[in-house]
Amino acid sequence: MFCTAQNQPALENGAYRQEGIASWYGTEFDGRPTASGEIFNSKEKTASHPTLPFGTVLKVTNTQNGLTTVVRVNDRGPLKPVRIIDVSRAAAEDLGLIAVGTAPVVIESMGAVSSFPSPAQPMPPPPIAQPSSPANPVLPPPQTPRATPAEIKPGMPPVGTNKRYRIQVGAFKVTQNATTVFDKLKNAGLNPNYERDGDIYKVVLTGIRPEDVRFIAEKLGSAGFQEGWIREE
Repeated sequence: MFCTAQNQPALENGAYRQEGIASWYGTEFDGRPTASGEIFNSKEKTASHPTLPFGTVLKVTNTQNGLTTVVRVNDRGPLKPVRIIDVSRAAAEDLGLIAVGTAPVVIESMGAVSSFPSPAQPMPPPPIAQPSSPANPVLPPPQTPRATPAEIKPGMPPVGTNKRYRIQVGAFKVTQNATTVFDKLKNAGLNPNYERDGDIYKVVLTGIRPEDVRFIAEKLGSAGFQEGWIREE
């Protein structure tokens, strides 16, 4: 966990550097407008940041595994204040974030940044198009309600350990049902696996750190799953 001082951006010769936690968002947001007005595409290497100007190009380094990627800021976020950046799925693949969901990173601007809004300032809302005429208004896109996280049974594991867990999402005798759930999890940006127990096919998520279980539960809820069964590996 980063301390408060590490989360503060550092400026030198117009460059920007910040340390903190990164997360990612994927195909469920494809086709939706970002705060900059661009349409989100999870296959492009873009990012969401609270304050940096749109178009800022950043180098992002996962300090746990040394992997890097380069992204362009075109959205506002993350929604959770404990994180400093959200990256697209394409960038998350470069950084090794797909399975774990979050990781400590360093973000650095690729050159000088023209302006530095204070991180303490509230995040500006996305721009909303104004009506072209009273008779023909242009309405903002509808907001999608936030999904309820899936219930993790028998309960959330304690954090702060080196243990790894697996979550069983479903168990099926009909292989097509298992395949359908597997594909649904992949489309949600997760990394499922199959387990076979006799004539039963189980769909599981493996190698999950205890601190990432809540994030996985949110992903499962967004994909339409109501529960998952957790056990220690």
